[in-house]
Amino acid sequence: MSDKVYKIFEDVEVKAKLLAKYWNNFYTEISEHLPDTYQPEMQELSSKLEEALSKLVHELRNPTLTLATTGTTSSGKSTLVNLLCGAEIVPVAVSEMSAGAVTIEYSKEKSLIIHETPGALWECGEWRGITEEKIYQRLYQAMISYIENRETQPNLACPQSTIFYPFRLLKESKLELPHSTRVRILDLPGLAYVGDEGNANIIKQCREALCIVTYNSAETDSQKVKSLLQEVVQQVKDLGGSPARMLFILNRIDVFRADRNWPETENRFVEKAIRDIKNELTEQLKEHTEDIENLQVVKLSTWPALLSLQIQNNDDIYSVDACKKADNNFNGLIQDILEDLPRNTQKWSRHDRNRVAEALWQKSYAEEFQHNLKDHITKNFPQLVIPQIIEGFNVAAGNAITEWATQTTTAILNSSEKCYQQECDNISYIRSAIERFLEISDKNLIEPFERIDTKIKQVIAEESEDDPVRYLESTILELKVVEPYNSLGEKLYPLYGWRRELGQGINQILESVAKSLESGRVDLDSPNLKKANTLNVNLLERNLNRLVNLGYTASDAKEGKTMEARTDAEKNKLKQINEELNELAIHLNIVMEDVLKQISNQELKRMYQAVVELFNCDLSHIEKGANDIAPNIAIKFPESQLSKVESQPTFNFRFQAGFPINQGTWQEAIQVTREERTWYTLWIGKKTIYETEYKTRSSDNAKIPSVEDLLTGWILQGKEEELKIVNQIAHWLIEQIGSLKKNVDKTQNEIIDRYQARLDKANQEITLDYEKQRNVWQPMQKKAQYLAEEFSSLKMFLKEEP
Repeated sequence: MSDKVYKIFEDVEVKAKLLAKYWNNFYTEISEHLPDTYQPEMQELSSKLEEALSKLVHELRNPTLTLATTGTTSSGKSTLVNLLCGAEIVPVAVSEMSAGAVTIEYSKEKSLIIHETPGALWECGEWRGITEEKIYQRLYQAMISYIENRETQPNLACPQSTIFYPFRLLKESKLELPHSTRVRILDLPGLAYVGDEGNANIIKQCREALCIVTYNSAETDSQKVKSLLQEVVQQVKDLGGSPARMLFILNRIDVFRADRNWPETENRFVEKAIRDIKNELTEQLKEHTEDIENLQVVKLSTWPALLSLQIQNNDDIYSVDACKKADNNFNGLIQDILEDLPRNTQKWSRHDRNRVAEALWQKSYAEEFQHNLKDHITKNFPQLVIPQIIEGFNVAAGNAITEWATQTTTAILNSSEKCYQQECDNISYIRSAIERFLEISDKNLIEPFERIDTKIKQVIAEESEDDPVRYLESTILELKVVEPYNSLGEKLYPLYGWRRELGQGINQILESVAKSLESGRVDLDSPNLKKANTLNVNLLERNLNRLVNLGYTASDAKEGKTMEARTDAEKNKLKQINEELNELAIHLNIVMEDVLKQISNQELKRMYQAVVELFNCDLSHIEKGANDIAPNIAIKFPESQLSKVESQPTFNFRFQAGFPINQGTWQEAIQVTREERTWYTLWIGKKTIYETEYKTRSSDNAKIPSVEDLLTGWILQGKEEELKIVNQIAHWLIEQIGSLKKNVDKTQNEIIDRYQARLDKANQEITLDYEKQRNVWQPMQKKAQYLAEEFSSLKMFLKEEP
């Protein structure tokens, strides 16, 4: 493939214009042999082709390149955005600052819009001619205001901002895009903020974006590294689409230059990081196994690369300040140059600064990153944009021209009295043959899911302990080895893989709760919990701290405890523990529902895409089969019109906890005194006698559950929901397949009806003798077939690119 993106777009435009020329030539030639009654239909086809071509040319010349940036905790994602812009305009901080989505549109004029959002506590509005520093400060104030108030105002919407800026990516990276390409950068929110409605709407746009995912290479703690890998998966799922269009950045890679054995340690880390990222993604995104194997991963240190650009700034004050930061933070990268320079960075000459800038640029791998980014855009941008443009062109005009040319010439060749009735009979045969073929195809597609539906009803009716998800999985695995679905590979995995993801989400939350109670140190820092509402997580954290303070920790939490509360203080403590465990159920339920909602949204998007892949495969199969039966009718089943999934199931979870307190009794020993006369005082003197009496008292008795018992109950409750989910999925799939069948039947009947009408018209209006048939219409039919092939080849254009 050419390394010039604009050349690929130009080639498609040239091909489309050539198709229009072929049609015009065909139109001119066939018009000489047709009655005037054919002109209105032909003119309408020409008019639609002209409109479709105009739209195609406009879209090819004015595409939108969107780069979406996201990253793991402390991965330097915001600094990367600033590097792409060539200036520090997006807030950077040690803690998470990416609260709201920021859209950066390329523009020669600088301006900032902070959009009005519900309950905004920061200044909203538009500022034109604004400086980089002012952009930074206004965004910082908006984000910090949101972060500081979100706990007390859980319904507060994230700030949404748009920056118009002449960013460096377009000016200096030599992307060679079509001249009027609209370029924008989406700076996506951190993991903790993706659930905000405004952010979610921005993230939806990422299906049509090329994505850059940053990973924190400086993290060494094994548990945190494991958490980072899980974050990578979460980020990829949120972005949607294939990892093939994602460029992964091992950021902050400069940390390894301090090692004695650099670059060996750096290379070892890179190899392991790539392997671990691929393994983690493959484990949870099996439908993208092939793309993950070819994952693009590059090294980079964003901050020294950005400082390199800032040092080269014409403003000496700005440049010297960047030099000071480089000297303080990246001394090791410029150590060999520093030996020649004054210790005071203010005394560095412009030549000195340029030497430092060059060293930072090279040692941060900025040049390699820029080269890889260019290659990534060249390879993936046309594939992301052009197929949809071509599909729109074909639906608007191409398919209709192909059908008209093929059907009209075939109808005329069969219009004589001798052939007409025979062709009518042939149409009846074609109609019934295609109907039989579609019926078999439909049955092969829907039958496995009907079996699942029947099995679920049986499990529900008999209250069977059979595993419905396992049955769903085995049935889909059977389907994927049958033609044509065997070409799908693992693309149907999400239809049953959701169980693993929901189960992992539940387990991750419960493990955090269990470890907090058993250790007595509350720690709810996990990737999934970061996506829950912060206020709800804080309430859960306080609840766990109260339980720890009540003594529900260590061995009591690990093993459980039988407790007989006799005194008012003991009864009160038992009551408090029960209340707090019930509170735990409430808070955990809220957090769990929040997290599972996020996971469900991810899984439902994957399931949706799996069904689209299934339908596209089915449409391709039946289109080929229908055209094998009727090669001269030009049957098309356009994916964009027919492969529509019209609804999605919904998942709901509810959890309960707590333990019963039963009334009991116990015998309290009470010492009583009495006096009696003794014989040795002649019954005159008295002696004090001490005796023990037993009185029945009431108690509160309870078996306080262990954390394991408590949380196992939630896991079992989660499994109970799986039957409902499988039931929903089965109904959903059957409903969607039924809708697809209805649309396909309607489409193919309309195509055959049009051919019948064209045959009838030709029989009534065309007089055909043998000479005319041989000399005019047989060559004309071949030209129509060639025209059809050329229009079809446009769809394959990118696949044919070397």
